[in-house]
Amino acid sequence: MSARIHKFRNAAYKYVFSKEAHQLLPAHYKRRCMEFMQGEPTAVHWQPEQGPFKLNPNTGKRERVQNVPVKVVYPEECNKGLWGGEGLVVGYRKSDRRFASRIPKIWRPYLTKRVLYSEILDKYFEIQVTLRTLDLIDEVFGFDHYILKTSEVDLNSQLAMKLKREMLLALVQKTLYPEDPTIREKVHNKYKQYLMPEEEAEWVGLTLGQAMHKARDKHAKENPTRPLKEVFTQQFIQDLSEGTAEHQTEDSWMSKLIPFGSKTSSKS
Repeated sequence: MSARIHKFRNAAYKYVFSKEAHQLLPAHYKRRCMEFMQGEPTAVHWQPEQGPFKLNPNTGKRERVQNVPVKVVYPEECNKGLWGGEGLVVGYRKSDRRFASRIPKIWRPYLTKRVLYSEILDKYFEIQVTLRTLDLIDEVFGFDHYILKTSEVDLNSQLAMKLKREMLLALVQKTLYPEDPTIREKVHNKYKQYLMPEEEAEWVGLTLGQAMHKARDKHAKENPTRPLKEVFTQQFIQDLSEGTAEHQTEDSWMSKLIPFGSKTSSKS
């Protein structure tokens, strides 16, 4: 599961696991991360052709289809908004100059700030979006449906994943609309198709650093560190209760409590 960044697709953020991460992180979190890193996003800036072959309109001959995706760059600004799969398209444009056939060019998506309402969280958010994002929200009939239904591969935004985590936890913990039980049940039933176990919802949308911090705390609680003095004392009490400590001298069990005591006494 561990792989270098260059083996993965281009994205607004990355997941690169260390040996410690493999040991501590839960399997469902690592599975979602790898699905994001290796998944193919929906084509936005180009339209792939279907089938293995096509007819050349000029010659009428059958040719093999070669789908070459457009090179898209996703800057860090994608994590602060909802770009709907759009990014910076890197390419060339024709030149009017005599000795220059093409000039490098970057096409940027049109960004605008809009106020979006979350029915689950009962909050308004001012978010930088593209026009395609607004169309996608209309297609699924609401901002909450868009966040919960769209995969992480197509969202490609840490802000979107943070909102998804808050929505999922609000649904599974039923903390939405605490002062109105009627609306709470109505909204909960409307979005119950997205419910998942709480132990998995807690990990959705966490960055790798946040997930490692959570995993280390969980591991420390499940495996508390015990002082050696406490361990040897408990063992000695158990030996006394079982009667196996009768033939041990005072130096033998004292050396367990104070490992360097015998060396010190021998030198003196």
